[in-house]
Amino acid sequence: MDALNLIEVSYAYPDGIRAIEKIDLRVRTGERVALVGPNGAGKSTLLKIMAALLFPTDGSVEIMGEQLTKKNAERLRRHIGFLFQDPDDQIFMPTVWDDVAFGPINMQLDADEVEARVRDAMRMAGIEGYEQRVPHHLSFGEKKRVAIAGVLAMKAPILLLDEPTANLDPQGRSDLIRILRSLPGTILLATHDLSVAFELTDRAIVLKKTKLYDGDLRPLLEDQSILNKASLDLPPLCKLMVEWRKKSGKKFAIPLTVDEALDVLDPDGG
Repeated sequence: MDALNLIEVSYAYPDGIRAIEKIDLRVRTGERVALVGPNGAGKSTLLKIMAALLFPTDGSVEIMGEQLTKKNAERLRRHIGFLFQDPDDQIFMPTVWDDVAFGPINMQLDADEVEARVRDAMRMAGIEGYEQRVPHHLSFGEKKRVAIAGVLAMKAPILLLDEPTANLDPQGRSDLIRILRSLPGTILLATHDLSVAFELTDRAIVLKKTKLYDGDLRPLLEDQSILNKASLDLPPLCKLMVEWRKKSGKKFAIPLTVDEALDVLDPDGG
């Protein structure tokens, strides 16, 4: 069974502006996929449609094999954990514990199960000891962790993450990448930062209102036409290795990681 299947999905805002056009997209269970593209490309809109928070103007959406309708949307949303770009859009309870517990309580789980889920989610998100903290007094990075813990406590099989590393300092970004790497299940993340896609996924969908590319990350790095159309910039490491390839005359695939780059520069490990 596919986790998500979108067929000819389009969406227009109430003022008539088209956000996305005729998107076909199939995501297998357990797959990790990056939606990449510039601001205004429709990434957030597409994620909200996948999360049954918006309904497409045209086309159809299947979640865990069932076609989305307004009648079954509330039930199908239980398959989805959604992380908003701004954690202030997601956290609203008086304490961190209350915020993380909100979802499991509304699932009508018993008290022991709620407590177990909250403690496990807080541990995974690295916020043990924050139970009685006031969420809106936390730093931006800490708020992101609280929001992630709230998503994890739901134990949804599909996670949709909107710009998960946006506005984080380097340490916060590194910590969040580590957390996200450890998560099970199907993950789709929206980002304009290709380096985030490299670290967390192995399939990229390039979006600019319509789908420009869908496939492995490595071929995308070599497709300057698509990168230009989507206003995507290669990470500094990739840029460096592209220039080294030109200068050295050597033939090699553009490395995605520092270790891969070292293997290219020093293949004998000397």
